[in-house]
Amino acid sequence: MIATSQSVLQSARDGVREFFLLEKAAEKVAALGSPRRDIVRSYYEAAQRRLNVAQDLRGPVQTPAALALYRQGSQFLAVAYLTSRGRDYDPTSVSPEDAFQAMERAFEVDGLNVPGAYDQARPMLVSPDALDLDRLSAEEAARRVEELEATSRWLTSLIDARSPSELRWTRLFRSGVAIAAAIFLLVMLVIRAVTPKNIALDKPAAASSVALATLPAGVVDGSRSGPFGYHSQLEESPWLSIDLGGPFVITKVKIFGRSDGSYDQSIPLALEISDDGTTYEQIALRSEPFSDSAPWIVQPSGVETRFLRLKTMRNAYLVVGEVEVNGSAPKKK
Repeated sequence: MIATSQSVLQSARDGVREFFLLEKAAEKVAALGSPRRDIVRSYYEAAQRRLNVAQDLRGPVQTPAALALYRQGSQFLAVAYLTSRGRDYDPTSVSPEDAFQAMERAFEVDGLNVPGAYDQARPMLVSPDALDLDRLSAEEAARRVEELEATSRWLTSLIDARSPSELRWTRLFRSGVAIAAAIFLLVMLVIRAVTPKNIALDKPAAASSVALATLPAGVVDGSRSGPFGYHSQLEESPWLSIDLGGPFVITKVKIFGRSDGSYDQSIPLALEISDDGTTYEQIALRSEPFSDSAPWIVQPSGVETRFLRLKTMRNAYLVVGEVEVNGSAPKKK
């Protein structure tokens, strides 16, 4: 079991290494030599031109033409594949049957598993009858198109028609993307590490009243989507409290207002603290409007508390978007 796991891990490492460095691909291309590389590229590109047009000819009238292009494109791919393995094939002197037989022997040597679509499409690929495609019924022609398209896609995946310079550029591009991704991830990790933890996130919240389908928990859910997170009813001194779950030394409280206007509805607004959730002490008072984009920020000095409460000091609404609290557990005495 351990040996199997190590083998899988080694295969994964080799696959990642090859994806970025393209060492095996470069070796194969270099060993092929320039003349054969040109032949592979020529037949590969000729095949792709025919296959691209065949994909556009999928209507009832054009289907025989599409099938003919699929067939010829697949035959060109067979020549490209055989040439890429160091074989010389002239399609003008070798029949499609001979070419596909040679390719199938190469599949066995290479240990490739041939898909079912290839076996189904093979009779059409090697047929010497120029009119066999025109005699197909509409239903059968549609089925044959799917088989030939799947076969051509598979054959295309077997051929690497890139030049040495294209392999080098691909290697540089992939390495560049990987380096950029690694730098981005590192920056995000650093930002996350240095960003103070929001100790109010998902903590229990309560309020004097609720309105407009909101809940007190809406201010500690970590989301600022929508016009607001919590909205009270019109009442005398509405309030909203947050239980941090234990005593914390508070360093910053950020209160986001509503994002749809009417920023003065909740002021004057008091920020209060409590150790027991019953008796509160005011530590800050806001008399100027604030909003989601311009939040009210309070930075108390050495304040230790478990409960925080926002309280509007008049008959009004209390509307809050989100509340973020930064702090740390008190040092043990």
